[in-house]
Amino acid sequence: MSVSLVPEAERDSRGARRALVVVVAIHLILLLLMLRDYFADNDLGYHISLARQYAENGAYWWDCLNWAPTGRPNLQGPALHYAVGFLGRLTGGDGWAYVNAFSVLAVTQWAAAVYTTVYFARKFGGDRAALFAAALLTGNVFSAASFFVGVPSGWIFILSAWAIYYFLEERYVRAVLFCTLTTYVHLGGAPVIALGILLAGLATRRWKGLLITGGATVLLTSPYILHFLRHLAWYNGQRGHVAGSIAMFTYVLAAPGVVWLAWMLWRREKGLFLLLWAAAPLAWLFQDGLRFFLQSTVAASAIAGVFFAWFISRFTGEEAQHWLTGALVLVATLYPFAIPTLPVETAWAAGQGFPRELDWEEAEALAEVVEADGLQDRIFDPYYDSLNGALSVFVPVRQRYGHWGEVRPAVDPADTISTGDFVFMVPVPPDDSLLAAFAGSGLVTNHGGGRETSLVTLPAPGGTAAVNQVLVDVVQQEIAWLVENAVPNLFPPASSLFNVAEIRAHRETMARQKAHVGRIQLAVLLYAYAVEADEPELAAGVRRSARGWGSVANFIGDETALDYVDAERFERFRRNLRAFAREAEVLRTQAYPSAELDEATDRLFGEFF
Repeated sequence: MSVSLVPEAERDSRGARRALVVVVAIHLILLLLMLRDYFADNDLGYHISLARQYAENGAYWWDCLNWAPTGRPNLQGPALHYAVGFLGRLTGGDGWAYVNAFSVLAVTQWAAAVYTTVYFARKFGGDRAALFAAALLTGNVFSAASFFVGVPSGWIFILSAWAIYYFLEERYVRAVLFCTLTTYVHLGGAPVIALGILLAGLATRRWKGLLITGGATVLLTSPYILHFLRHLAWYNGQRGHVAGSIAMFTYVLAAPGVVWLAWMLWRREKGLFLLLWAAAPLAWLFQDGLRFFLQSTVAASAIAGVFFAWFISRFTGEEAQHWLTGALVLVATLYPFAIPTLPVETAWAAGQGFPRELDWEEAEALAEVVEADGLQDRIFDPYYDSLNGALSVFVPVRQRYGHWGEVRPAVDPADTISTGDFVFMVPVPPDDSLLAAFAGSGLVTNHGGGRETSLVTLPAPGGTAAVNQVLVDVVQQEIAWLVENAVPNLFPPASSLFNVAEIRAHRETMARQKAHVGRIQLAVLLYAYAVEADEPELAAGVRRSARGWGSVANFIGDETALDYVDAERFERFRRNLRAFAREAEVLRTQAYPSAELDEATDRLFGEFF
């Protein structure tokens, strides 16, 4: 029986096939040109550093790079990390080899997402459905980038489709293969594929197939599942701050498509696969709702494409179909009521990549400092965990805290380590005047760094009387500058993506205000070390406050944090900065913070984050 949801006479369109090739080819060519300097998502330092460990150790079930000094169980699905590790080692085995290997697999993920969407849209809706689905998926940066960045979770939404499809086709060996890959690629793959296959089995009453597929998948994935269950106590599900948006145009068109598919399924027993594909990842709504909407576009685009093809074949004539198809494809590609993908891809292909969430050259420069000064055995305390992950791609180092906060020890294992034992990654350039002054007075050892980041250690604690005066002076001077000059870290107009001068000026502004916050962080660290001998618990709390200032620097200065803080919240931040500066004055006359200063600190960070 035919599975098509569109009349057979309306499925074929040579013009739509040609347009499909053009749409996909334009994006693919730009992505391939980007391989010279590929888009680096915030998460990639973490994933690629793990991939290097798999390549060099064969297995890496305990993560020593994050949450030092004890580390943590590595509960990430290993499939992509093994693939990156194998390709990276095959192509040279240095940091850049692993970066380039991940980039190649990121383009592969995008291609797999597009192929999957086009294949199923065409299977159920014909050529026009395939064209429109491809335009929707590739045209909106929030849908396209969620796959071309290459993070492991994107594979779940692709592989689960094929697992469900082969189950419905009663090709159980292939179903088991894709179920297993879905589980091994990411921790979230197990609940997604379990729900998808369970719903497929219940809907078709194929109990034997459900038993075979489920049992074989559990057997093949049992090493990973048992590893996770053994260390379940480490998993808390607590995510960090994320920003982004939804490909609303896609979902507006897909929503009536879901209703229509449910009606078609009830009337003619068609449309089951597309509904199951959309329903399987619903568990993500409770864990990471934004990620669900970003990466469910692979199914939503197919559903919208099939619904559009059915709608125009049902209610319009042949000429109108041509015009409507062309118009909607142009809208989806050029202005999908959000940021279009083409300007972003073109800017990166031309070597003017923005936003640059991770700067690999900065990470490599920091790695060179680590090796030159023999800092590999120290524990790092970075202002921004992802940058430390990127550094570990080039020279593996252990860091306090770390990426992927869903898995962490219940108690920070570094809380009892002395401030003087850390290497601090601070967001000030190595030639910063205040950093030079601190180094000249013997309070800081400046090891050097990259353009915007320095690695420092504290050789000896200063006296509280002197350090307190320095702290208050720095806090009040830097906050006065920030209140007067700092601006929200917002995405600039799309037109500026091609204006080299505007992007350079924007980056200089962000780096400047980030450095002013970094100076406060550095002074707070000096204070933590000064009070440590007499008040170790207070010192640990002050170090956490210094980390808060590092996160502020990241939020107002780094491109990974664009749009994290809107204009209204930024104004509250200014007011709270003024209050903090006023309350900090008390440290001129007493050694330790007052209750009012603690309250101002909590309010500053609480309302900002």
